[in-house]
Amino acid sequence: MTPTPSTAPGDPPRLWGVGTGRTLRPIWLLHELDVAFELRPILTRTASMQTPEFQALSGRGKIPLLEDGDVMIGESAAIVLYLADRFRDRGVFAPEPGTPERAQHDELCWFAMTEMDAILYTIRRHEGLPEIYGASRVAVEAAREYFLRSAAEMERRLSDGRSYLQGDEFSVADLLLKTCLDWAVMVCKIELPAALGGYFGLVSARPAYTLAMKTNFPPEALAALGVGGPS
Repeated sequence: MTPTPSTAPGDPPRLWGVGTGRTLRPIWLLHELDVAFELRPILTRTASMQTPEFQALSGRGKIPLLEDGDVMIGESAAIVLYLADRFRDRGVFAPEPGTPERAQHDELCWFAMTEMDAILYTIRRHEGLPEIYGASRVAVEAAREYFLRSAAEMERRLSDGRSYLQGDEFSVADLLLKTCLDWAVMVCKIELPAALGGYFGLVSARPAYTLAMKTNFPPEALAALGVGGPS
């Protein structure tokens, strides 16, 4: 049985969760779109996720979780693609659905999620959370090498001088890639290829990104990650 969202049609979207690269994604895009939303700043693996209200919504007990009227979504990439299409009148952050450009865009999104995000989570599990998932130096080192190969592919796609992955316009694909690069640097301590430095700096300078970083990483979230505050 699918849980029923607790927001009503016409209410601002409600977003649950802060403190991870995955929760950053919808917060960032909502700021890019300038859409008002209600944030429930619960942290993963804390008592704040055990409230009856959240447990009734998320049987998986995972964040982020978006409620928007009759819609409820609990995967970060799905959330941002939904928001990009839902609020197209506030800004275009993905090509029109059903077009070749959208297919190419979504390929980049799934590459970021499957070949980068998932690999980083292997490092986080077996290096950052060994008390839960067990330590594995071999798995961590193999994941770091694999991530760098994937980063090199994104570097190749940007090598013609384009500003963003699909040209001159920032998109959801860039948002997903940047959050993976952030997590790699901030949490997994991976040194990125030098050629990605310009792209990294360009995206970091976006005002919505700066605001989202401050919203998503309160001091208690940074303490849990063992890192300093966002610049």
